[in-house]
Amino acid sequence: MSTAARLPMPPRSTLARLLERTPVRRIMRPGVVSVAGNASLLQVADAMSAHGVHAILVLDAHSSSPAGWVNSAALLERLLEYSPFEPAAAAITEEPLCIVPSASVADAVHTLAGSDVTHLLVTPGPTAAPQGVVSDTDIIRFAASRA
Repeated sequence: MSTAARLPMPPRSTLARLLERTPVRRIMRPGVVSVAGNASLLQVADAMSAHGVHAILVLDAHSSSPAGWVNSAALLERLLEYSPFEPAAAAITEEPLCIVPSASVADAVHTLAGSDVTHLLVTPGPTAAPQGVVSDTDIIRFAASRA
């Protein structure tokens, strides 16, 4: 049994109802930090640092469509094993999944839980420009602020 102090949590049903009725657009981060697929890992690191994020969307060099995410863990691993000038596209670890702005935060939780991704592009349609990003930490922060 752990002796760590436990924070009081609302009953699961209360939090679940809140997640079900809150649209993703309320907790998403507006805009998307991205780089071209041929950008270097050093440029990815610069973008992460400059914007205070832990994942960068990599765009396909030919079509400018989302190719996937490079997260901080993958970047650290690549910087140790490869040249910092390796292309960002080679370090993609997460596919670019999307969710509509009106979807519930609970929908985002289900999408993230059923995949190996930590970020969702928030977009009104598959060919529309993303309006923002919602990450697992955004959801956790939202849930914790309501506890």
